[in-house]
Amino acid sequence: MTSPRRTRINKHRKKKLMKTGGLFLFLLLVTVFIMIWTVTAHHREKESVKSAPAAQSDSSKDQTQQKKEKTQKEKTPKSIDHNKQISNYLQQIGFSGTAMVVKDGKVVLKKGFGYADRKQKIKNNPETSYYVGSSQKALIATAVLQLEEKGLLQTSDTVSTYLPNFPNGTRITLKNLLNHTSGINGHIEGQGPISPIDLIKDIEYRGIKRQPGVWEYRDSNYSVLAYIVSQVSGESYEQYIKDHVFKPAGMKHAGFYKTFAEAKYPAVGYKVDESGRLVTPHLLDLSQLYGAGDMYMSAEDLYKFDKAVVNGTLLSKESFTKMFTAGSSSAYGMGFYIDPGSYSNHGVMPGYNILNSFSHSASKYVILLSNIQNNAKLGQVNNRIYQLLNQAN
Repeated sequence: MTSPRRTRINKHRKKKLMKTGGLFLFLLLVTVFIMIWTVTAHHREKESVKSAPAAQSDSSKDQTQQKKEKTQKEKTPKSIDHNKQISNYLQQIGFSGTAMVVKDGKVVLKKGFGYADRKQKIKNNPETSYYVGSSQKALIATAVLQLEEKGLLQTSDTVSTYLPNFPNGTRITLKNLLNHTSGINGHIEGQGPISPIDLIKDIEYRGIKRQPGVWEYRDSNYSVLAYIVSQVSGESYEQYIKDHVFKPAGMKHAGFYKTFAEAKYPAVGYKVDESGRLVTPHLLDLSQLYGAGDMYMSAEDLYKFDKAVVNGTLLSKESFTKMFTAGSSSAYGMGFYIDPGSYSNHGVMPGYNILNSFSHSASKYVILLSNIQNNAKLGQVNNRIYQLLNQAN
């Protein structure tokens, strides 16, 4: 039998043990709670760190976008308009594009009209870039004449000197190509990309229409010349033009079709369809127009080119005379038409219409680059601007 004293001792031990166990359990629960809270807090902190940069990045992006839009707004090229008669006239006829008019060395007008992108409501401005179509032929002619000045070719050379398999190549000269009197049939444009050599092979394959000497406009004449420029210079014709025409003339917004989308202010081309609506026509792969329609530039670039031809930056006096001497009854020289009072060239492409001209005295320049192919007859517009210039004091 257990004594009362031992019973009391056992009870006291049991009570003490229960107290100790309860304390241990409490401490264990507290420890677990602290651990869970610490892990959760760390996780929250980690998530906060992850999300904070994203929020900051979004905020930063918004600020950057706003800053960019503000900068673009602030830096939109300023127009020059010192002849309201001319600018009002262009506005009235619905001219869409950029016009640059210079008289006696002073800029009379350098201004954008209409929209470069109608969907985005982006307006044309003085530095908007346009495809210039056949107006670029003057730059190819310049390259050929430069190479002649360097003694690397002669415009009297036959095409067979550079392309042995060219049809009738022993009779067709480089001058025939420059004047559009070669008699070739020329390349038929396809839809996909084409390499320069394959384009030349197609021109060779299609043969000749007649013996050289009769004027008949063919883009392929200048594709062949561009190819010969590359063969003689040892570099692509594009690189040659960049180094020996764009750069010395100071043409800062000029380039070739592959970089058109990267231009600062590229113009979308439009055409008036049969119902009178403006639509964006299909533009073929411009490798098909190698050397004959694959360049873009601004109105000021075209003016700078003309000026550099006139002042001897790009060509000697002898080469200048060759360029502006008619090669046939058509009055086409080398890249320019020799009109009674001015020199001019014209370029039309799907969505674009270009007219570039300057007076024989080089005292007046009228450059019109439009991104609507067929809403204005630029020849008539050009003539009217000359009339208004002559009326001005």
